[in-house]
Amino acid sequence: GVDTFTLTGTYAGTYAIVAAFNDNGIQILDVSVPSDIYANGYLVDGDGLTLAGASDVDTFTIDGNTYAIVAAFDDNGVQIIDISNPYSPSPAGKLIDNGFATALAGASGVDTFTIDGNTYAIVASVLDNGVQIINISNPAFPSTAGKLIDNGFATALAGASGVDTFTLTGTYAGTYAIVAAFDDNGVQIIDIS
Repeated sequence: GVDTFTLTGTYAGTYAIVAAFNDNGIQILDVSVPSDIYANGYLVDGDGLTLAGASDVDTFTIDGNTYAIVAAFDDNGVQIIDISNPYSPSPAGKLIDNGFATALAGASGVDTFTIDGNTYAIVASVLDNGVQIINISNPAFPSTAGKLIDNGFATALAGASGVDTFTLTGTYAGTYAIVAAFDDNGVQIIDIS
């Protein structure tokens, strides 16, 4: 997975952050000049990080700082990274599947969204056949919110692998997630308002 972000001030520019599954980490690239891309900082799994099998990434901003949340398939969890300095990314909080109260086993897709001033992430988890919502308003201490697991007949979440969020107005006003389900050969739309 990959996402782009823009910084102002000391590190002004446009950057990409790439989740590197086989390298168990992330790489930040300066893409301000598309014909002259170059590498900036990176982080790899180890020293208590949750980056093994990094499979997807999304960026978000809180209190003027820019962060990335990484879905780590092999570590069954997510790692938040402060990327405000693209040359020296630093770890913030993390959350790991605990086997019963979370749906993060085989975390493979992630997207962020905001509701009522709070920032959340939704994670698609292949091995848990579902999604986990995480409150990331405090990037140092992410906390679980709701989850939804495939029930075998009314949902299409088996092998949940990718996720994106969107907002509608009018008759169907609200915030929704659409989840790609590998094993169900389908998609599931979830109201996450």
